Amino acid sequence: MELPPRKILLNPGPGTTTDAVKEALLVADICPREAEFAAVVAGVRRDLLAVAGADASTHAAVLLAGPGTAAVEAALGSLVPAMGRVLIVANGAYGERAAAIAAALGIPARVWSRPWTSRPTVAEFTAQLTDGERCTHAFWVHHETTTGLLNPLEEFGAACRTHGVTSIVDAMSSFGGLPLSLGSAPVDVLISSANKCLQGLPGISFVLARRAALAASAGVVRSVALDLHAHERSLADGQFPFTPPVPVVYALAAALRETLAETVPARAARYRACHEVMLAGMEAMGFAPLLPRELQSGLLTTFLAPRWPGFTFADLHDYLYARGITLYPGKLHDADTFRVANLGALTPDDLRTFHAAVKDYLNGLR
Repeated sequence: MELPPRKILLNPGPGTTTDAVKEALLVADICPREAEFAAVVAGVRRDLLAVAGADASTHAAVLLAGPGTAAVEAALGSLVPAMGRVLIVANGAYGERAAAIAAALGIPARVWSRPWTSRPTVAEFTAQLTDGERCTHAFWVHHETTTGLLNPLEEFGAACRTHGVTSIVDAMSSFGGLPLSLGSAPVDVLISSANKCLQGLPGISFVLARRAALAASAGVVRSVALDLHAHERSLADGQFPFTPPVPVVYALAAALRETLAETVPARAARYRACHEVMLAGMEAMGFAPLLPRELQSGLLTTFLAPRWPGFTFADLHDYLYARGITLYPGKLHDADTFRVANLGALTPDDLRTFHAAVKDYLNGLR
């Protein structure tokens, strides 16, 4: 079977995948209750912990069928008890989405709203943990793909650990693309999905958690389909509690093998190289990034839409899409922006191809 033409996806997931990942979808039909599939699930859980630098004796990988938001909802809904309170850092659309989840589920929460272009300091974060009603849990987004801003991970985690607060980190678009080790980092729970820096396909999300945190979630049930404790017990026997997207699990297994073979540090270096090429080329053409360099993640960059005669993001998007390149619109409420991600199975040459196409579009305007 011939694979479709390769495309350059510059949206923040699902990203460009390798042929091997796409080919992994072509598996024989199988019932997900069979031992053969259970072995694949066990391998995926093992490899996720290996990518995270965590040991199965202290951590567990809980797989869920669904988008990354399902895993965020499962974590918040299962880990924060009725008598607890979660601090939610909202300095982007995905922090605000977590706040919306907490409100919908009736989870006691203190939402700390911050400008979307600012990174809280550790002192400010610590003050929020300790001021007023005590928080038992804290949630923040590591990489806010609203803007490309990177929030502290280990520093916030250390503050939580010092004050006896369970930390829950949305690492949706940073896990696998930036080096981290749950074995040493003071983070209790990390959330991500298959289709971002792991370079898999959408349909599977997961929660990597200390076993102690999972054990404490027993009895905290706000959902049947998104009960983390129930999922972990079922997965211990190699079974999803409900029907999984079977081919996507095989694709994730292939993507994890590629991740471990490349290594996360090498992948991070490739992403950085792609970012440097992309940013230099865009700035040379007159595009201005929203954030200063010190706040940029190197995984995604938000650009201010220029006020050039005839320029619209919609036209640029359509011009590039017709040439096999995908861009992503912005999410800011008070500025006209668009986003360029450089995660996925990309190389610096892919970003140079992107530059050439943008130059052609701009030449057409002139």
